[in-house]
Amino acid sequence: MVEGDAAPPVRFVLANQPVVLSSVNVRDRETCRVGADTGLMVARVWEEARKAMLTTQLVAEGTPLFAEWIEFDRGLDSTARVVKEQRIRTSRNPTTHAFRSRPATELDSTGYVVSDSSGTTYFAPDADVLLSEPFAAGHCFHLVEPPRSAGAANLIGVAFQPARESQGKQEIQGTLWLDRASAELKSIEFRYTNLPDVVSPAEPGGRVDFLRLSDGGWLVSRWNVRMPRVGPRGRAPQVGLGRMIVTTSAASMILRGVQITGGEVTRVTRRDTLVYAATGPSITLTVVSRDSLVRTSAAWMSLDGTDYSASGDSTGMIRLSPVLAGRYRARVSVPLMDSLGMPPVEREVDTRLDAHVDTLVLPSARDVLFAACPRDSVRNGEGMVYGRVRTGGAAPLAGAAVTITWQSAAADTRRGVQAAYSENTLGSLTNEAGYWRVCGVPHDMALAVSIASDSGSDARRLQLDASRAFGTVDLVARREAVGSANAPAAGKAGRALVEIMVNEWGGPPLPDVTIEVTASGRTRRVVTGSTGRALIPDVTPGVLTVRARRIGFKQGELTVPVEAGRNTIPILLSTADLPTLDTVRVVGNNRLVGIRRNDEFEMRRQLHQSTISFTEDDIQKRNPVDTYQMLTNVPALRIIDVGKVTAETTRSNNIDPVTYQLKKCYAQVMVDGLMLEPMPGEETVDLRLLPKPSEIHGIEVFAGPAQIPPQYGGEGKNKWCGLIAIWTK
Repeated sequence: MVEGDAAPPVRFVLANQPVVLSSVNVRDRETCRVGADTGLMVARVWEEARKAMLTTQLVAEGTPLFAEWIEFDRGLDSTARVVKEQRIRTSRNPTTHAFRSRPATELDSTGYVVSDSSGTTYFAPDADVLLSEPFAAGHCFHLVEPPRSAGAANLIGVAFQPARESQGKQEIQGTLWLDRASAELKSIEFRYTNLPDVVSPAEPGGRVDFLRLSDGGWLVSRWNVRMPRVGPRGRAPQVGLGRMIVTTSAASMILRGVQITGGEVTRVTRRDTLVYAATGPSITLTVVSRDSLVRTSAAWMSLDGTDYSASGDSTGMIRLSPVLAGRYRARVSVPLMDSLGMPPVEREVDTRLDAHVDTLVLPSARDVLFAACPRDSVRNGEGMVYGRVRTGGAAPLAGAAVTITWQSAAADTRRGVQAAYSENTLGSLTNEAGYWRVCGVPHDMALAVSIASDSGSDARRLQLDASRAFGTVDLVARREAVGSANAPAAGKAGRALVEIMVNEWGGPPLPDVTIEVTASGRTRRVVTGSTGRALIPDVTPGVLTVRARRIGFKQGELTVPVEAGRNTIPILLSTADLPTLDTVRVVGNNRLVGIRRNDEFEMRRQLHQSTISFTEDDIQKRNPVDTYQMLTNVPALRIIDVGKVTAETTRSNNIDPVTYQLKKCYAQVMVDGLMLEPMPGEETVDLRLLPKPSEIHGIEVFAGPAQIPPQYGGEGKNKWCGLIAIWTK
C-alpha cells in the first residue's frame, strides 16, 4: 500500500447460523428461590435471547425500513365481548420502532400504571425494556412449559414477576416466549399487579408480539393493553341550601367496560421490496333480498363505533379484511333505504379466520313501505313513489319541489249525468342528497310527476301497478322541461308554487290536515304529510283562500296573497282558536316577515352561543330512533325515562320558596320558537312527543338564563332551568 493512500474498507461477514438452545426441563417454579442449576438455565436462555436480538439489528448497509401500522382505541362493554366504539389512526414512516415504550429507568421508578389529575395511564414494555438491566434486576425469572396449543411445542417460556412488591407502585408479571431453535423473542404476555379487586374481571394486562423480517430486521409487530373502565355504582347526594355534595366510596365503584389500546404493523418495505404483509381475520357478509323491489346491489356495511366500512358487489357480497379481532355490530344499508331515510339493518358479527359467510336479510317491500309511510295509508292500499333529483350536471338538487298529480272521478248515482273529475296533488321537497318520497299515492292510475326549482324543471308519467308497493322516478332539473307534453307545468314563468306548512299551536308539525286552496275560481285539495307540509304547483299569482281542517282542531279559512315563484304559507292550528298565520312567511321567493328561524340557529351555532348544538348531519351520524336520544350525553342535562321521558338539568338553584329545599329543575322545551306546555297535571313536557329526527334541522341546548336568547328567555324562575330548542326543516 502506497503511503498516503486511504485504507481499503474491511468487510466482516457474519454467518447466518441460528443459536440453538438445548432441551430444557422445568425443575423449579419458586420465584427467586431456585437452585443454582435452574438459575443457570434461565440465565443461559436469557443470554442467548439477548444475542439473537442484538444480531438481528445488524441491518445490511443501514437501509431504513418503511413501516405502515395502525394504532387503535376500542371500547368494549362490561362483558368484554362486544365492540362499542373504536378509533383508528394509520401511520407510515421510515422506522425500526413502530411502537416504543417508556424508558426502562422511568418504569422501574414510577411503575407501569401512573395516575394523575388527567387520568390513569397504562404502559407496556418493548424489547429495549425487556433486555435492560433495570428490568432484569427488578424481576425474578423461572422457566415454564409451553402451552398445549398448535405451534407452541417449539417455544420456551421465561416467566417473570416483581422481585419486591411496593404498595404505591404497580408492576407487571407474565411470560416471555422464545423460539427454541433460533432463540428469537416471539412475544410477551403480561398482567398488571397491585390493582383493586373491582378491576379483576377486566383482566388488566397486555401482549406484545415481535416480528423478525425476512432480511434480518425486527419490529414490534403487534401490541395491546387492556385497561378497565370503572364508575360509581350509584350516587348518594347530600343536599344542603344552595349546594350539593356527592360522595363516592371505593366500594361503590363497579366495572363499566374495558378499553383496549394497541397497534399493529400491517406492511413493511425496504427499497420498494415488500418484506412483510399482515394477514388477519375478516368479516364476510351476504346481503339477501326477499323482494325484487329491494335490490342488494351497492350495499354498504359499516361496523358500529369504528371506522371500518366496505361496499358490496353486484351480488350483494361484502368482505372486510383484515379486521381487528372481536365482535361488532354491523350496520347494512342499500341505496333504497338511504333515499327513504330508513335506518340500516343491524346484526352482530364475529371476525373469522376461515371462509365463513354470514347472511343478512333486507326488509321486504311491504316492510319498506311501512317504515316510510303512515300505517293507515299502507292499510288503505295506497302506495309510494320515491326518487332523486339532479341538476343537468348530475349534482344532487336540494330543496326542489316534487309534486304528483292525478285525476279521480267523483261518485254520482244520477243517470245521464257526466261524472265530475277532481284533481289531487301530493308533494315533497328534496333533501340535501336530492332524495324525495311521496306516500298516499293510488294504484292503477295515471300519475304526473314534476319538479319546480330555480335550476329548472322536469316532468314524467308513471302508473303504479297494484302488485307493486312502490315505484321510483328520477328527475333532472333543466331550464326547459323534459317529459310528456300533457304533464302539468312545473316552474312556468309567472306561476306560483305554494308550500303549506301546518303546525299545532306551540307544538310539532301536524300531518293529515286537509287543505283546500281556491285561486281564480279553481279549488284544489291537498293533505299534509308526516312533516306537516303539502305542495301545490302551478298556481295563478294573486289572492288565495286557504281552508284548513283536521279532526280535533278548530277549522277555518285564511286569505293570503302569493306572487310568482315559491311561496311558503305557515299555518297554526289550535283546539280553541281559528287558524292563523305564523310569524314567518315567504312570498315570491322573498322573506316577508322576520328572519327565518333556521338562519337564527345557524348564526348562533357559528358564534357558539349555545351550550351545545346539533346539526342535521350530527343527527344523521348518530341515527337515533327518537329525538330525545340526542340529548343523553349533554353535560347540562339528565335524561330520565320513567314511563315518560323528561329533561332534568344539573343546575342546583331552583329552590322551593316554602321549604327552602332544592327542587327538580326541568328544562323548558321549544319547537320552532313556540314553547311546549306540559299536559294537565304534569310538571314537564314528555320528550317522546318531539318531532322525529328526520324532521329536524337543528337542536340547541342553553344551560341557563345567561345563554338563552332574550326573545326565548321566559320570565322569573322559568329561566333558571335552561332551554331545549328544536328547529324543524
